[in-house]
Amino acid sequence: MPLGRADFQAILDFLARVDAVDDETPYGPEVREGLRTLIPCDKVGYDQSDLDARRFADATPESADDDAFYWTVGPCPIAEYRSRTADATAARMSDVMGRARWHEHPLYRDYYRPVGLDQVIDLGLSPTRRTYRSLSLYRGGDVPDFSERDLQVLELLRPHFRAREARAALMATLRSPVGREAPSADAPDPRLTPREREIVALVAAGRTNAQIAAELWVTPATVKKHLENVYLKLGVGSRAAAASRVQSTG
Repeated sequence: MPLGRADFQAILDFLARVDAVDDETPYGPEVREGLRTLIPCDKVGYDQSDLDARRFADATPESADDDAFYWTVGPCPIAEYRSRTADATAARMSDVMGRARWHEHPLYRDYYRPVGLDQVIDLGLSPTRRTYRSLSLYRGGDVPDFSERDLQVLELLRPHFRAREARAALMATLRSPVGREAPSADAPDPRLTPREREIVALVAAGRTNAQIAAELWVTPATVKKHLENVYLKLGVGSRAAAASRVQSTG
C-alpha cells in the first residue's frame, strides 16, 4: 500500500520536531514521544542487546531486576529472527511468529501480557549474529496490529535515524574532554564505535565489503552503512581515506 500525501507530511513534521532536539542520545524522550504520534502506539523503546551474554548493553543498576527477568523468558522472537538472518528491515511480531504461538511464548505470557502489551513492530538498527540495536513500538492487545503503512514509515526514517546517531556521536565528542584535546598517537579515534573501528581495520587490510560481512556475520548492506557513518564522522569520502585517518590515530 503506497503512502499518501498526509503520511509524507506527517513524516516531515516529525523530522522537523526532532531535528531541533540537540541530544547526545539519538533516541531520547522527545524523539520517542514524537514517534508515538507518528505511529500511534502505547510505548516506544530503544534497546542495545548482547544475545550471547544475555544482557542489555545499556543496563543500569536500577533496571537489573527487570532485565534479569526479561532474559529468563526472552529474548524477543524478532531478535532471534534477526540473529539467524541478519535482516534489519522493519518487522512485526506477526511477520515472524503466528499470533497463537506468540501468545504461548513465555516472553508474552510472563513479561508483556501483565503490562497490557501485545502487538510489536521493530526496526533493526545494527543486527549481527551476536548483538543488535533496535527501536521497538508496542500496542495493547485490544487494538489492530501495526500496518503496512507503519512498516514503510519506519523504513523511510532509517537514514534519518542514522544521521541522528552520527550527529549525537559528534556532539558527545565535542562536549567530552577527549573532544577538546588532541588524541595521543596510539589512542583510537573516539568518534568511532568499536564496530566501526573493526570494519575500518578490515578495510585497511584489503577486505571487500562482502568479505567483511562474512567475517563479522553481518550483511554487506550493514557494512556499507557502518562505512557511511565513518565517512560522515571523519569527514572523508573514501575507504582509503578512512583507513588512513584511523591508522594515523591508532
